[in-house]
Amino acid sequence: MALVTDTRQTRMQTSQPRQRAAALAGLLAALAGTGAAAAEPAAVLRPWPGQQATPPLALVGLDGQAWDLARLRGQVVVVNFWASWCGPCVAELPVLGGLARREAWRGKVAVVGVNYKESLDAIQAFISSHPIPYPVLRDRSGAAFKAWTAGVMPTTVIVDRQGRARWRSVGEVNAADTRLQDTIDALLAERQSN
Repeated sequence: MALVTDTRQTRMQTSQPRQRAAALAGLLAALAGTGAAAAEPAAVLRPWPGQQATPPLALVGLDGQAWDLARLRGQVVVVNFWASWCGPCVAELPVLGGLARREAWRGKVAVVGVNYKESLDAIQAFISSHPIPYPVLRDRSGAAFKAWTAGVMPTTVIVDRQGRARWRSVGEVNAADTRLQDTIDALLAERQSN
């Protein structure tokens, strides 16, 4: 996980002992080259804070076109906040890309990436060597990141078909962890109300 600091304010998130232990186990496994911790979830998945309203998400895509979360009402939306300098963000891109490709046939799930404060040139250069099969939006000011996350990257938010943020995953989503897909399937199975 990458702790993001804002020049106006430093935000820190403390880890719980179990999270520290999981991070240490992952680091030790990576250093040892065993991959033994690959089956352990790297991300912490929690319900969206009940007292926190879903913030608006209206940004510009890499193509210069306006994009608004409200237009995807009726779909489950996976919103991933990332940056090219964030190692865990880069590591989870293939998992999110696979999710986007698998779900494309249903037409009921959308994946979107929100890049944190990088220039258009930097994002395009990164994507030329790391193709991303879903829309990427630019959060030039960092305001969306501040409104949607706890200040840690990567953060992935799962929005239900009514446009309400329901779950927030903090940390790297890995291929062995089925919780993201399970959460999406559960939201799709919910009866949609207007």
